[in-house]
Amino acid sequence: MASDIKSYAYYIKGNKIALVQRNSTDSSASGEDYHDFKSPTETVADALEVQYTYTPDYFINETDDVDTQIDTYVSLGGLLKLIDTGDNDYSASPESLSDGSHIVLENAGQFNGLHKVKDVSAAGSIVLYTKYSGSASVQKAFEEPINLYYNVSALIDETHEIDLSSFLTKAAVYYVKAKFAEDAGNIDLKEYFMKEYRKILDRHDNSKITGIRRMSAFGMKR
Repeated sequence: MASDIKSYAYYIKGNKIALVQRNSTDSSASGEDYHDFKSPTETVADALEVQYTYTPDYFINETDDVDTQIDTYVSLGGLLKLIDTGDNDYSASPESLSDGSHIVLENAGQFNGLHKVKDVSAAGSIVLYTKYSGSASVQKAFEEPINLYYNVSALIDETHEIDLSSFLTKAAVYYVKAKFAEDAGNIDLKEYFMKEYRKILDRHDNSKITGIRRMSAFGMKR
């Protein structure tokens, strides 16, 4: 008699990771039943561990550079328009926002995250490139005070620098060299570079292990 099992899998899309559960709990399942996954239907406490690496697409340079005066929003031509009813001029210092600037919203519900600025009004509004099809005439209030970070660096294309330590940049160099060697058909050289790449990653991962490090004493014979 087949016993019930719980099987999980994950997939990655961009910087998002999702956990799914096999639909069938029959260990003898095969074919479509075996490969049918869906969102988990039950809570599993203290039983699943997922480790992944996340590369952010933006950096908040100074968390102290934050505005809390935006309180409502509307749609303007299908774009999101943020409004400060106190008429703060976001084109002036300290925000100094303009077309192409980036901001990050926090506590803003569905609008949390990185946004690109399209236009700024001295009358206290910011128009973003973010699509929004809500009301164009009735201002909707945010449910709680939001944080608008304006000192933000966004990764737009390959010309931007990724915030890697000098140690990890060596690993990146080995990885690129391995890919070049693979494209050239030099498998031995590719495996050498990948070995060096993994060696650096292992040392980096080991450096994050907490706890006391002990060294064994040893003597020398004359």
